[in-house]
Amino acid sequence: METTLNNYIDGFYQGDTLKLKAALKPRLYKFGYWKNKDTGEYEFYEQLTYENALKMAQNIKEKGRITTETKMRSVKVLEISNHIASAKVTGFWGLDYILLSKDEGKWMIEQVIWEGPFEEKFKEEQKSTTYYLIRHAEKDQSDKTNKDPHLTEEGKQRAENWTTTFGDVKFDMVYSTKYNRTKETAEPTAKANNIGITFYDPRNLKLEDFIKETKGKTVLVVGHSNTTPMLTNALLSEKKYNQIDESNNANLYIVTITDNARTSTLLKIE
Repeated sequence: METTLNNYIDGFYQGDTLKLKAALKPRLYKFGYWKNKDTGEYEFYEQLTYENALKMAQNIKEKGRITTETKMRSVKVLEISNHIASAKVTGFWGLDYILLSKDEGKWMIEQVIWEGPFEEKFKEEQKSTTYYLIRHAEKDQSDKTNKDPHLTEEGKQRAENWTTTFGDVKFDMVYSTKYNRTKETAEPTAKANNIGITFYDPRNLKLEDFIKETKGKTVLVVGHSNTTPMLTNALLSEKKYNQIDESNNANLYIVTITDNARTSTLLKIE
């Protein structure tokens, strides 16, 4: 997904129509508001169609208006569902909120609403923290006396499947408890992101320190049927989710924290 979003920015920064075609759906619907510097009022700008977007990029290239600026440029994936997703992008023109959908397995941009010109606060708002919280995959329950079982073959497959689910997410940190079942669930995703696993004890986790250590990052946390919703609730500062049923290894909790809000989404990924 980040590739699609960066292709979108490059299309306008570099006048690259090929990158725009790789990012935009032909039924693109884009419109926005531009702040009049004289009146301070925001004025509506009519829809930019797919064809007009390509013409704009071509015009940028022909007139040599290619932009190399990077300080105003940023990409942030907000939420991902099975077939749709949302993102926030900043560029030299301002701020875009973007809706995407999958087309033959590839994320493509469907709709954009934007605001300009660029303001420094847009960048500051990008400093959000996103947590993906899951329970460990299916564990071996053949030996009831074993307090630290490994994953079953089904569980190992689910652990691998999480890497596909998270294919468009770039994790900065992966947390796991020290049990075999959680470590083995976390390992494929940690490996896919070329990072190690940070171990934590949910019983002794100091929430304020945890939030401070992970601020501005994208984090995967692997826990248990009781600790995963418990930590999700703690991050939200409200009791929103109940303990996970023992037969359910598919819940994915996504929590986003900004300076102004804490939001969450619960998905079930079979």
